[in-house]
Amino acid sequence: MTKKTVVALLVTNLAVSVLFALITLLLHDPILAYQHGHDPSADPAALSRTLWTRPLPILGVAMLYARFVRQLLAGDPRALRRVRIVSAAGLIGVGWLLLSGEYPAWLRIVEGVQLLLLAALVITVNLRAVRSAFDAPIPADSRPRNRRAAWTLVLLAPVVAELMLGNIPVRQLWAFPAFIPIYGAGALLIREVTRRTGRGVATMLLLGLAYGLIEEGLVLQSLTSPTIYRAAQWAPRLLCVNSAYTELNLVYHPVFSITIPIVLTELLFARHGRLPYLRRGGLIATGVVAVLGALLVRFAVLPSEDPGYTMPVVAAAAVLAVALLVTVIALRVRREPASRTATATRVLSPAVTAVVTGAGAFAFVALLFPFAGSEQSFFTHGAWAFAPMAAAAGITAGTGLLLRRWTAARSWTRAHLFGAVLGATVGHAVFGLVANAGTLADRLFLGTLTLLTVVLGTMALRRTRPDQAVPNQAVPDQTVTDRAVTDRR
Repeated sequence: MTKKTVVALLVTNLAVSVLFALITLLLHDPILAYQHGHDPSADPAALSRTLWTRPLPILGVAMLYARFVRQLLAGDPRALRRVRIVSAAGLIGVGWLLLSGEYPAWLRIVEGVQLLLLAALVITVNLRAVRSAFDAPIPADSRPRNRRAAWTLVLLAPVVAELMLGNIPVRQLWAFPAFIPIYGAGALLIREVTRRTGRGVATMLLLGLAYGLIEEGLVLQSLTSPTIYRAAQWAPRLLCVNSAYTELNLVYHPVFSITIPIVLTELLFARHGRLPYLRRGGLIATGVVAVLGALLVRFAVLPSEDPGYTMPVVAAAAVLAVALLVTVIALRVRREPASRTATATRVLSPAVTAVVTGAGAFAFVALLFPFAGSEQSFFTHGAWAFAPMAAAAGITAGTGLLLRRWTAARSWTRAHLFGAVLGATVGHAVFGLVANAGTLADRLFLGTLTLLTVVLGTMALRRTRPDQAVPNQAVPDQTVTDRAVTDRR
């Protein structure tokens, strides 16, 4: 048994997993019909959700193998340990899937083949001869990496985007993990692309806009659906687009789903600076997880939220084209210079900055998101809904210009930046508490979450040095990177 044997089993298992996922995708209706015939009393919507959610974790486990290949060929014992753990988990998952008997016999053949491959992999990686081949010491990799920062961002993004706005009630907290891949991996991927290309917040916001178009437009189909979330009633539709809902989310996602979690993470791990959190393998794995997360939401969440609606092909093509165009523009934004020319603009204190951004965030969401029994934006009727939409656009533009002016000032510090993102986070959380907390349990949960954010954020803000400037450097070249890694050691 050699290292190449382990790699061959990994790659073969990966191929079978992809085949299983593709068959499930292409033959969704026949498989669903079989399952309904097997259990006529079952809810078709629940069967459809289960049909999509079960293969995805197995495919996700197999995708991890792709990251291990290079490390295994190098004889890295850490990679072997990870493969032993992941292969055992995959064996259990596929075995349970096969024993459930909820798939047609011809598809269970594929499951059986994968089960045999996983069993062979588990046996192989635990052989003494194979383990001894990975005993040689591996030279330390000098490339920068920060797993703690990466995982912090992965968890922080869905908390800020979903939990703090009250989109997930307490009784449905069990569903929260389903949103971690699309939000967490999406934010991490955007952060890595932005920092690796030497760009800054403008690129983050534009890539966040592309992210919002993909999630809302293609994954949830909510930009055009006439039924989901009652979004079509918020304001008159324009060109078959839910106008107020679209305005809200195409600002909300770039700011709260992407940029604020990234900035907060970079402030928490300030010593790492703007260096990448991931190496090449981690970056590839993050992209794969983001795609799988989008598929998970599309086929596990959407059928229960908006059954029966299919986005027109022309609309889907238009959304995809705009998302691609925005991505191209984001990657052509001028790189951030190594140093900036500071202005003499007077900047308010970090606490006042937090109040300004918090009030702006609350006002923006409150103007667009119907609450307190209202069906349209900010208690309007008919075409009057365009008035709060215009006001929300003005708040967005005004706050953006104000922050642009402040961040260019000589007196703008890390404490000001922390205050700005903390205020915006608390502001939108307060709106979630006011508008989306429907039960006592929801109010207690959101109130506690908001209070913890205020207390912990205030403590962190007080500990931030008021004279510490915000760095504006691009990603260093390899020489500087190596020197920084050596210094940290």
